[in-house]
Amino acid sequence: MITIIIPCYNEEEIIKDFINELHLNVKNIKEDFEIIFINNKSNDKTIDIIKENIKVFTNYKIISLSNYFGKEAAILSGLDVSKGQATIVMDPDLEDPPKLITTLIDKWKEGYDVVYAKRKTTETTLVKKIMRKIFYLLFKNFVNQKYLIPENTGDFRLLNQKVVSQIINMRERTRFLRGLVSFIGYKQFGIEFDRPFRKKGNSKSNISFLIKYGFDAIFSSTSGPAGLITKIGIFSISIVFLISTFILINKFFGNPYEGFSLTMLLILFLFSLNTLMIGIVGEYVTRIYDEVKQRPHYIIEEIIDNEKNL
Repeated sequence: MITIIIPCYNEEEIIKDFINELHLNVKNIKEDFEIIFINNKSNDKTIDIIKENIKVFTNYKIISLSNYFGKEAAILSGLDVSKGQATIVMDPDLEDPPKLITTLIDKWKEGYDVVYAKRKTTETTLVKKIMRKIFYLLFKNFVNQKYLIPENTGDFRLLNQKVVSQIINMRERTRFLRGLVSFIGYKQFGIEFDRPFRKKGNSKSNISFLIKYGFDAIFSSTSGPAGLITKIGIFSISIVFLISTFILINKFFGNPYEGFSLTMLLILFLFSLNTLMIGIVGEYVTRIYDEVKQRPHYIIEEIIDNEKNL
């Protein structure tokens, strides 16, 4: 069996088109399959449209979460109930083309445990392209090699059952699916595709979302930023030592330095570095706090399981 998981949040403008496109392409799947839609507490008509149109599939589930718990938690809720020997995760915005599903399955049949879709071209804004470049640069420099992720990839991928089992056993609160899949390892393969532009609705990946997601990805995958604090501390001490030496030498030769502006700039510079270091520590402390609380990743409000109603 093949499981297809689709996390949804406020997709009323495009979800019907997606269901139609998905229905056309899953007809080509030779194996049995199940479709799992995750409604991540959408505040539009997404869930109503799903319920009206999903009956074109013979085996489906609709999981409605009680609140917005984030995309990673929504994906996890689908993985927790997946029955497939292979599970495909994809977005409903049609930027992850359903026509690629059979290609992912074919590669899985060749013996690959993870088959991910890699964007060869993507239609997006210049700002997002720059932010992605910065993210991958930081990720490569901070993160351990075993966590490194292929560039220009999203969550659109096929996961073998044993990979899914490992992922759902990792119950950490701040999750980054792509990093977890890289950490797990096994045999992986990337399929390049031209990513189409979203034709309807608004992307949920705005600038603030991407910044937060980038921070979560880095801080959940490595302690590298914490190690940076030591380097910043050494750098700060070096700067203070050099400037102090400069002032003492001038005073020794009878040229007392009265650089109020330089002193203020130095104070502001060191204050900024201290604030940065406290912020880095705070990010890790916050994540420890979230782990200690042991709250559930998600809460299910409703499950519609067509298989049980057959």
